[in-house]
Amino acid sequence: MPIRDAGAVEALGALPDPLVAAFALVTLLGDVAAYFLVFSLVYWLGDRTPVLGDRIDRPLIVQVVAVGFGALALVALLKHAFALPRPPGAGQPVTVEGVPGILRSVVGDATVDDGYGFPSGHAFGSTAVYGGLGWLTAERGDRRPLYAGATLAVLVSLSRVVVGVHYLGDILAGMALGVLWLAVAVRFLPTPRRSFPAAGALAGTGLIVAGPTENLLFGLGASLGGSVVWWTLADRVPTPVDTGREALGTAVLGVLIVGGLMAVVAALDPPPLQSVLATAVVIGALVAIPVAGSRLDARLG
Repeated sequence: MPIRDAGAVEALGALPDPLVAAFALVTLLGDVAAYFLVFSLVYWLGDRTPVLGDRIDRPLIVQVVAVGFGALALVALLKHAFALPRPPGAGQPVTVEGVPGILRSVVGDATVDDGYGFPSGHAFGSTAVYGGLGWLTAERGDRRPLYAGATLAVLVSLSRVVVGVHYLGDILAGMALGVLWLAVAVRFLPTPRRSFPAAGALAGTGLIVAGPTENLLFGLGASLGGSVVWWTLADRVPTPVDTGREALGTAVLGVLIVGGLMAVVAALDPPPLQSVLATAVVIGALVAIPVAGSRLDARLG
């Protein structure tokens, strides 16, 4: 038994199938696609976001996203450095009974992963992103977001052991390193104008050391696009959002434009260098959307 395991994979893998299916859905919240969807919408809606409201603003969300890009690159570097395997069977989908057929398919896809296992990228990323959002909003006088973010990060991390793609040690290390990275970012990279370039530097280093992986290419392009556009437009991004109509219009505009750009990129399936540039364009557009949304709302009166 690997020292990273302590029997947790077998114990948690013996949970009832419906509970395993539930954790398989939770693990999806730690995917890059989930971060992209959630934080895009929250950024576009700004302080008009339901539940979060005036606890957040757009610069804060951009900062969390930039820290997340850094986490994505850093965990790729660490995985390459340690080169430790995943549990046996991590490449095979988990079969569950007693749940609808379409859900079984989703669970199967969510319970397969490959590549190196230490530290857990989902644990690292969810701690840095969801925990980071909670940490930064808690500084504004309400600690409930911190507890909520930490709880979500723990659930996402634990789900990786339940679905059999990580050892217990992988997620514990991922969470600890996520907290450390978050502390470093809060102390030394307190604004997007610092955190975006830092994330880009980490991604570039990762590409040199580990080669062109999907996450590193995405991290480099996203950091480049985010950095350039934020440096250019930060002072023009509306904060706070004037009206609910403006927030909703901005979100709809963002879905149409960014969704369209992503569809084009997916259809073209560009090679590595072009994919970096394409990602930079997509993320740059995402960051710029509130400026366009504000102008559109003003024209509509």
